Amino acid sequence: MADSNSEPTTDEEEAPVKKPSAIMGLVKAIAFISVVVLVEVVAASMILPSAQDAESTARQLGAAEKGEKFAEDDSESNENASSAPDEETMEVDLGQYNVTRYNPASDKTLIVDFELFGVVLADEGADFTKQFEANKVRLREQVIMTLGAAEATDLSDANLGLLKRRILEKSNRALGRPLVREVLFSKFNFAER
Repeated sequence: MADSNSEPTTDEEEAPVKKPSAIMGLVKAIAFISVVVLVEVVAASMILPSAQDAESTARQLGAAEKGEKFAEDDSESNENASSAPDEETMEVDLGQYNVTRYNPASDKTLIVDFELFGVVLADEGADFTKQFEANKVRLREQVIMTLGAAEATDLSDANLGLLKRRILEKSNRALGRPLVREVLFSKFNFAER
């Protein structure tokens, strides 16, 4: 008869094997994905240009389209002062406007009254007058359409910055070239009834 104590069985020698928990697997997967996303964000931030670089590139392209030479120190520091301080400017009357718009969704009527002026370079005054007379109706339509699309919050802004930028862009587009450097409101009133 064989001694059962002399040879231990293999079942008793083997320690129970622990299975990795499902939570640890999930944590490892989330950590791996987080590291991959972080590496992609860092790589993208190094590859993408900064806002200043994008603006400089846009200015270069705009100058190239016009056939002008681009000077890097020609950046605008103030959005309202787009012309150099030594350039002579003049104000021109762009008309009086009375725009009424009914909004059926809110059952309210928006009434806007104002006078619009533009700032042009004195050297371009004659060219502006010629373009303005040729495109007066188009310019007026663009201003009215811009106000028609404006929200009450745009009109209640103290500086009317968004509205000025939109009118400036559309005015220059209607004139065929960027002759207007800035737009100014006079006697601006609006009411919502």
